[in-house]
Amino acid sequence: MSYDRIEIVRAVIERWNAGDRDFDSISEYCDPAIELQTPFSSVTGQPYKGFAGVEQWVHDVDDQFSKWRIGIDELRLVADRVLAMVTVAGRGRASDLALDFQSASVFDFGSDHRVTHMRIYRDVDEALKAVGLKE
Repeated sequence: MSYDRIEIVRAVIERWNAGDRDFDSISEYCDPAIELQTPFSSVTGQPYKGFAGVEQWVHDVDDQFSKWRIGIDELRLVADRVLAMVTVAGRGRASDLALDFQSASVFDFGSDHRVTHMRIYRDVDEALKAVGLKE
């Protein structure tokens, strides 16, 4: 496996867009103890933890949206983290309303080059602040 962090993030997003929901396959890219903070986490106040947590997050997204595709706008290495600026296109499952919005995520990596923490930001400026690119 290549240890290029940007390519790891690109692969994770591509697998999501391809509909890959095989959680054994993400172990190549994600640490088993991964923590995922998303806007859904704000409801419970807790991040999604481990592969079971990621699986729950996917279930939560799939419950709310019939379509959810991530378009990569920019991937940037900032120190030892990756900032992913994306455009999300979705469709509400119950409402059938189309969504199209910008978002950003920050990925942290362990010594084995797998993702240990990912935080999804609704506001790109918040992500830029988190990695020190904006005050």
